[in-house]
Amino acid sequence: MNKKIILIKLGGSLITDKEKPFTAKIEIIKDLARQIKEALDKDKDIQLIIGNGGGSFPHYPAVKYNMNQGIKTKDQEKGFCLVQDAASQLNRIIVGELLKAGVQAVSMNPSSMIISYNGKIKDFFVDPIIKSLSLNLVPVVYGDIVIDEVFGSKIYSTEQLLGKIALKLIKQNFKIEKIIHNGITIGVLDENNQNIPKINKDTFAKIEKNFTLAKGFDVTGGMLHKVKESLNLAQKGIKSLIINGTSKRDLLKRAILGETVVGTVIE
Repeated sequence: MNKKIILIKLGGSLITDKEKPFTAKIEIIKDLARQIKEALDKDKDIQLIIGNGGGSFPHYPAVKYNMNQGIKTKDQEKGFCLVQDAASQLNRIIVGELLKAGVQAVSMNPSSMIISYNGKIKDFFVDPIIKSLSLNLVPVVYGDIVIDEVFGSKIYSTEQLLGKIALKLIKQNFKIEKIIHNGITIGVLDENNQNIPKINKDTFAKIEKNFTLAKGFDVTGGMLHKVKESLNLAQKGIKSLIINGTSKRDLLKRAILGETVVGTVIE
């Protein structure tokens, strides 16, 4: 396949109010969907894989039932179901708005595609994602809880899943252009709340101390986790870009089309 593949993360803090359970930011989602549609219309050589964060949807039951511990109790068996259901609810909202904007989006359920072992992905059946690309569809995955053969369950962030997908596609000779992370800041901020334009493995050690816990519900590690996952991908030749998805300057559209935008490049 000769088309350039771009992976897009719509952050949970961006598309939900993370301090209010089950609260989606519909107007922001609509605007992101519009930008995605306009970018696809302008450049026919681009294909997208989208992943949405969970925000205040799955994170709330995940915290309530201590699902980071796996499944050890009857309550956590119920918690697994509630986390999976909550994650899928938000994904359906995202897919619905993409469809309304004219994007040929299709939901991909990670809990039905992955088996984990001892906290690491053992099997990831990515064939539906690959086949959907061949049909000019836009697969939309999301951070989810999956079955783990040791712990009972494991929560995987959208960053982890997009990273695994990218690496699997590279092994099958797909060209991964980049991963674009859309959040609520202009990029990665330093101790003075100023954007850091570029990060690599050499500069990361100097800024790691600046990271603090995210506000609201977050069981997947926030910005620090995002940067670490991006640095791991950079070692495989995959560039990441972190931008502000709330900007009114169509940053996502411009980033998809390869224009230089304000944000943090990780390579």
